Amino acid sequence: MSVWKKMKVNDRVRRSNGIGCQGVIIDIRTETISSASETKDRPIIVTVAWDNGTISQFSPEGLEA
Repeated sequence: MSVWKKMKVNDRVRRSNGIGCQGVIIDIRTETISSASETKDRPIIVTVAWDNGTISQFSPEGLEA
């Protein structure tokens, strides 16, 4: 199972390198692709609201629960 399929909105996460504060996932989405025929291997973007008040976006591989 992919890393991102294990994650869901409202999960607590931190960066996979262990540096920095923790946060909560507020959105998980796929990137839009220019052609409708390219539905395979869409990039996944995870939006995180960090405890220090900032919001950022990561690939699922950059986060851990």
